[in-house]
Amino acid sequence: MGETGSIWNNILLNYYSFGSLLSFLTSMLISGVFLFIDKKVSSTKHLAFGAFLLGIFQFGYVFAAVLYHPFAAYHRWITAGLILPAILHIGQFVARYPENDFPRFNRITTIVLWIVAVLAVGYFCFSTWDASVKYHFTAHHWDFNAENVSRTIAIIIFSYVFINFVAIPIWRITHLRGKTRWIIFGFMMSFLIGGTVPVVANLLSRDGYIERSIYLTSIVLLFMAAFFIILILYLNFSVEKTSFMLKIVGITFVTVLIIMQALVYISNQDKESEYDTLSQIHMERALEGGSVEEGISYVIKWNKSKNTFDQERYDSNIHPNQEQLEIDFKNTLLYEEIFNLREEGFRESLVKLVESSHENFGGYRYSIVNFLKENPDLEDKALKTALNKELSRLGLYVFVASNKLDNIFAEDFCAKGRSYLDGAKEVKMFRISLEYRWNFCKWDGKTVTPAKLKEEVLNYFRPFVPSLTRYYRKKDVDNQSFHYIGFIKYDREKDNVSEVGFSYRAYREFMHPTALKQIIVLGVVIIVIILLFPLFFRGSLVSPLNDLLSGVEKVNDGSLEVQVPIRVKDEIGFLADSFNNMVSSIRDARKELQDYAEHLATKVKLRTEELSEKIEEFQRLKIQQDGDYFLTSLLAKPLNYNASKSSRISTQFLLRQKKQFEFKGKKADLGGDICVTGNLRLGTPSDFKRYVFAMNGDAMGKSMQGAGGSLVMGVVINSILARSAADNRILNISPEQWLTETYEEVNAVFKSFNGSMVISASCFLIEEETGKTFYFNAEHPFTVLYRDGRATFLDSSLMLRKIGLESEYPFKVFTTTLREDDVLIIGSDGKDDLDLTPDRDTRSINEDETLFLKTVEAGKGNIEQIEHLIYKNGEITDDLSLLRIEYGVAETNQVQNSFDVDKSAVFSFNEETQDWSVSYSHARQLYKDGNVKEAIDELADLYSKTPEDSKVIKLLGLLSFKDKDYVKAVEILGKYLELDPELSEYWYYLSVANKKLGRFSEAISASEKVIVKQPENANNLVNLSDLYRLQHEYERAKEFAIKALDLDPQNENAKKILKRIENNG
Repeated sequence: MGETGSIWNNILLNYYSFGSLLSFLTSMLISGVFLFIDKKVSSTKHLAFGAFLLGIFQFGYVFAAVLYHPFAAYHRWITAGLILPAILHIGQFVARYPENDFPRFNRITTIVLWIVAVLAVGYFCFSTWDASVKYHFTAHHWDFNAENVSRTIAIIIFSYVFINFVAIPIWRITHLRGKTRWIIFGFMMSFLIGGTVPVVANLLSRDGYIERSIYLTSIVLLFMAAFFIILILYLNFSVEKTSFMLKIVGITFVTVLIIMQALVYISNQDKESEYDTLSQIHMERALEGGSVEEGISYVIKWNKSKNTFDQERYDSNIHPNQEQLEIDFKNTLLYEEIFNLREEGFRESLVKLVESSHENFGGYRYSIVNFLKENPDLEDKALKTALNKELSRLGLYVFVASNKLDNIFAEDFCAKGRSYLDGAKEVKMFRISLEYRWNFCKWDGKTVTPAKLKEEVLNYFRPFVPSLTRYYRKKDVDNQSFHYIGFIKYDREKDNVSEVGFSYRAYREFMHPTALKQIIVLGVVIIVIILLFPLFFRGSLVSPLNDLLSGVEKVNDGSLEVQVPIRVKDEIGFLADSFNNMVSSIRDARKELQDYAEHLATKVKLRTEELSEKIEEFQRLKIQQDGDYFLTSLLAKPLNYNASKSSRISTQFLLRQKKQFEFKGKKADLGGDICVTGNLRLGTPSDFKRYVFAMNGDAMGKSMQGAGGSLVMGVVINSILARSAADNRILNISPEQWLTETYEEVNAVFKSFNGSMVISASCFLIEEETGKTFYFNAEHPFTVLYRDGRATFLDSSLMLRKIGLESEYPFKVFTTTLREDDVLIIGSDGKDDLDLTPDRDTRSINEDETLFLKTVEAGKGNIEQIEHLIYKNGEITDDLSLLRIEYGVAETNQVQNSFDVDKSAVFSFNEETQDWSVSYSHARQLYKDGNVKEAIDELADLYSKTPEDSKVIKLLGLLSFKDKDYVKAVEILGKYLELDPELSEYWYYLSVANKKLGRFSEAISASEKVIVKQPENANNLVNLSDLYRLQHEYERAKEFAIKALDLDPQNENAKKILKRIENNG
């Protein structure tokens, strides 16, 4: 039965034609999506063209699957001719995405790959021009019998896949930064999924490792999945303008095709099973002598006992080779006999059966015997089950070996066939069984033709399968090829084996109607998605979106009279309504703005008058408030009274109130801290002792409230001291009792304020001769004892609540004894509440109580040094007061920060130190309030007086930089960095200032110091990159810009620098 008639009569559809058609349509759709994008960039053009070429490539497989004619072998010209250009253009898409950064390299790469592709395709077409053709039953299509050139083309294809799908994407990933490199990685993975896996699956299916249907299903699904990923990535991350409907149709199209492929695969498997069932029914009927169906081509029977053939319906001229049929009959018979053996004694029965098997069963025989030797413990049922699995595994490798041997040309078979079997470990027993018959290109010691040698060897690799298994058979006669599908049946009762052969063409005609219906359904689906989908969505999605976009465009053009019609009350309708409301609000706001503009002068005048009145009122209130402050500060001064005149005990104190103000040209301060000292005599007139009293307190509240508390405390304490020491009075009372009565009197006064006024305080009474000390601490910071160069806390825990509050702790006077040169430092919490990061926006308050101990030790108990160190540690956030008591040293003079007693009992601070502190604090406040110019003036005045003060230099340098006085900034910042070279931030400021002045070398030097200390400072990396660009050192500039982008992929300055470098390059 010839199968090579008219071409048009041999158009027969099947599952493979449907799957190939899906891949073709997907490629063309992807190509169309990218071709319809307006203003395409270079990368998009290459992707569109590559997808188009890939679609034509897939059409080659459609052509092969549809046409059952030898001419279909020329589909290889289409597939081999277009796959290389398709791969190289898809590779160029990646090389140029998102921008063509290396145009010259990409152009050269494209030209070289095109030249190689043209030469390879030309070589393939020339080699197959007069080549014979063969039919792949595993692939169900015609092909050239040209394995050597096909292998060469396959190697070139693999090279192109590696270059374009692996090497180029990896190269782009190493050069790109941020999100784009992950997009390229996604493209690479999709290429590998859609390109590499199907190539491997194709080789496996051709050799027989996997079913061709599995290969085709995998290639279609993976190919469509790959393009689906590419489509999603491109449409979501491309900067090119795309249509919303294009995204819906494209993604829906690919999704539906994937689903249809899965459904058609299931339908095809059912159709294949149906064909086998019907064929077996027709076979039974024909073997029983009934009617012979039209599709049956031949019937041949073999009787085992007589070893004869019944060839009534068999013609050896056009039907399959009888020798092969006989081998297949014997193999099938042997298979059925083996698995019909009883399980009991299965091993022994099996050995007897295979030892008597026919000659061409040698490979299987050796394999079975070897399996029995390797599994001596298996018996009966377990052995039978294990053997079944082993034969299934072995059958796959025999089928693969048979295909590979059959693909070797007869003239090369002796050498290449032997070489293949030497390396095929899975079928080594077959090679052993052939050794004594096949030796030095001779068969049984006789010289035979290469074709005969190949036929004899292949007879050993016939299938070993059960009855009713499908066989594909062929018979070549002159220029005709006859194809059949055969089913072998073993009749145990009659002891014979029969085969009924069906026309392969009848099989294709059986599958054709179903495949045709599937393709018609596919066509309907495509029409619905491409043509009707936009119509379905036009009223509810496209038109409302277009209306909204039209409204946005009109608003962009300046028209505010737009009203977008609301077609449907859905999410888009809500957006349209919100847009209308927004436009209406803007329109009303513009009208109001126009009205304001027309009457601006009048409104400004009215607002100015109102503002002037408010400012004047505020100024009056401010002057009145400052007057109250000044009066209060004057009242407080006499109460902060260092009245001690002891020659054995020195007392000094330092007072820095936080609130600084100016009244009528006079600077003053106000706060809640207070220090008082005095002298007492306790005992009898004939036996009394001299004592020094000292008190440091901190009233609750800020500025005026705190000052009120300190005034009350000062009045009460000074009153008690005056009463106790007036007229050289000697009190016959113990120190403990005097302190107790003092606490009770002060506490009673403060309690009368009902908690609105409280004060913490430490009160000391020290005997001059012995140094014995009596004291109490009412929730005041712990007193520091400085002895022998070490500072320790005198207190260990809370002993009493603040004065004016109920205390759960009973009042108690504590005692200690001072030694010669001992120093007590009593201070308010202002000494501890320091802002450790004054130059930053977020405050960091000190929580380390021992910091003050270290400060006292560093200052060696000297309160001027202690104050200086406190300012160095951080910025004071509260009132600061320190009271120093030194035992055993005669007081020769008062230190500058102490209060001197004069006839009016008014003391004064060390003016120089006080003025410095006030001025510095005032400058900082001016800076915080935004008055940078005034702050700089104040600091410049301080700098002229104290040019070595690091705090003044540091702040003046920063403010000069922020004020863009770069000449002064370079001078001051450089001086500060000589004192503190570890401050990276100031090196950065110095670099920028030098850069602004055009001193690029000095700027680079400063910026390099930041690199050493802070290598991940992105701002400095950008600055340094720009400096090298200005110096025309483009490689260094590019290096630092790339580092900055690694740290901050969105850094626009770094991107601009790279762009400028490329433009200059």
